Amino acid sequence: MQLTHLGPYVIEKPLGKGGMGSVYAATDPQTEQRVAIKALSPQLALAEGFRERFEAEIESLKTLRHDGIVRLYGYGEQDGVLFYSMELVDGISLEDELKAGRRFNWREVTSIAIQLSLALKHAHDHGIVHRDIKPANILLTEDERVKLADFGIARLFGTTSLTTAGGVLGTADYMSPEQADGRPVTARCDQYSLGGVMYALLAGRPPFRAKNLPQMLQLQRFASPEPVRRYAPDTPEQLEHVIAQLLAKDPADRFPNTQVLARHLQAMANALSRPAADDFALSSDQSPAARSFAQIHESISSEATQAEPQSFTGGHPRSPAVTSAAASQNAATLPADGSPAVPSVEAGSRSSSKDSMPLVNTPIARESRFTTVEEEEALRQTHQGRSWILIISQVAVFLAIIAAGAYGIRYVSQPPSADKLYAAITSKVDGDDDPSLGKVENEVDEFLKRFPNDSRADLLKTYKETIQLDRLDRKLQRQTRGTINPPLLPIEQQYLDAISSAAMSPEKGISQLSALVDLYDDGATNDATDLRPTTRKQKLDRDMNDRTANVVLLAKRRIQGLRADLAKQREEQLTALGERLAAAESLVTTNPERAAAIFRAIVNLHGDDAWADAVVRKARDGLVKLQKKEQR
Repeated sequence: MQLTHLGPYVIEKPLGKGGMGSVYAATDPQTEQRVAIKALSPQLALAEGFRERFEAEIESLKTLRHDGIVRLYGYGEQDGVLFYSMELVDGISLEDELKAGRRFNWREVTSIAIQLSLALKHAHDHGIVHRDIKPANILLTEDERVKLADFGIARLFGTTSLTTAGGVLGTADYMSPEQADGRPVTARCDQYSLGGVMYALLAGRPPFRAKNLPQMLQLQRFASPEPVRRYAPDTPEQLEHVIAQLLAKDPADRFPNTQVLARHLQAMANALSRPAADDFALSSDQSPAARSFAQIHESISSEATQAEPQSFTGGHPRSPAVTSAAASQNAATLPADGSPAVPSVEAGSRSSSKDSMPLVNTPIARESRFTTVEEEEALRQTHQGRSWILIISQVAVFLAIIAAGAYGIRYVSQPPSADKLYAAITSKVDGDDDPSLGKVENEVDEFLKRFPNDSRADLLKTYKETIQLDRLDRKLQRQTRGTINPPLLPIEQQYLDAISSAAMSPEKGISQLSALVDLYDDGATNDATDLRPTTRKQKLDRDMNDRTANVVLLAKRRIQGLRADLAKQREEQLTALGERLAAAESLVTTNPERAAAIFRAIVNLHGDDAWADAVVRKARDGLVKLQKKEQR
């Protein structure tokens, strides 16, 4: 029996289905309001994690009120079916547009990006990271307005539930390096995914293409995409730079927040063309289009440090991403009247109503309920009256904060000793999963400045050198061929080519980097005690020598890291091969054909690998013994 009613709504027809449930078109008979209903079947509600994720999606949508985000109307449970109703959007997803062959011009992409940036700023201001920005989750109405959908894997900053440490959750084609690496997720992850969407709209393809998920995650973590103008030559250079900044591997190299991004894009659009009054609409207080890009960019830069969003951590660490097979691509179908009515969540790939998995009224003893967002808001306001006890406690907390602040000021006014400063540095370095030393740069600089003769200064000098090399490495990887001022040196371009190769083949990367070191490591130095250059040519030569020496150091460090990773990989492979070899040897008597097949496979796969010589030799010996046994 198919589902006919949910809460106050009469189900009309299925619109699509996905990993989190099914989507239906429905109507409230009393108000005649048409909505989209997303429902989680009773069977999935009993499966581990699904009910929690569905309820978390509702909690995310409850806090959001923005024209660029699908609106939640109400939610409830009926006969074991969890559901919520939301805005039914007349439009089509960007993924469907791309599949239909549409190529967006740079003005369209800029307008879409501005609208998405402001919608994301609203979500981030409420402590919510979307974590799955992709064309399938972006709906485009008939009047080219953008609606952001599917908060099914969104998380509040600081929420630790429903997560798996070191896992990933999202769509790999647009996933940030932090998510691919299993690191904590922040609002800047959405910026990276937005950059990937802008790239795809212009180029007609995502920034990277891979044969499988592990390869895609590797590319997201280490590779640099081709410049977008290779696929879309009409794209302005300024927009290409914006996309490259959004796709920066280091989150710190992206924009302070998406409102700064929106203003930057608006300034760029105003400077490059004179759009119609309703194009690139940003906000009522937006600067006039007549202002030049340079002027507006200067004003944006001055506000950037003040525009950083709060983390909403609530005293808890930010939640890492999660691995889940339920990352969704839900479908939508066209209504009978031909108008493209798309549900406001998971409007990815289309499916007809016959493909939709109909929900059935399973007889589960659960209380039926339905709550509208307006009712919940009214109830919350009713219980917001503060008691005198609460006021007194708040005053007490306030006085305690003042006292603590006075003590802190007194403490801060006394510079820390060498021991305390060194302890603070080592505590941050040893107690944080982030291997970057950039977080202790200020403390290291203070220590070296105040205590240069301390016995621990030599170690901290190596920290400082590592910090500077890390910064240079990030700077080089942000740069693309043909857009550099000053232009890349040959060694710098060769370094970038080598680390790009290493993302696909560590052995090839090590070979290229080793050749680079052999070619350029001829005693170039950046020692400040060298003779001071006097002529312009001497200054240029000194600068090139410094840059060359630093890249050689980067190459040596990268080689060490790749060799360590490769050694670990080889160790794991040898362990696996040893297990298969032992399995073959145990089958020599009972199943000689299977044993021979395993021996041959080891020889064929790794016969040319020097690191596997011992295992290959034993496999060959096993084959010889089996052949002799057959000849008897």
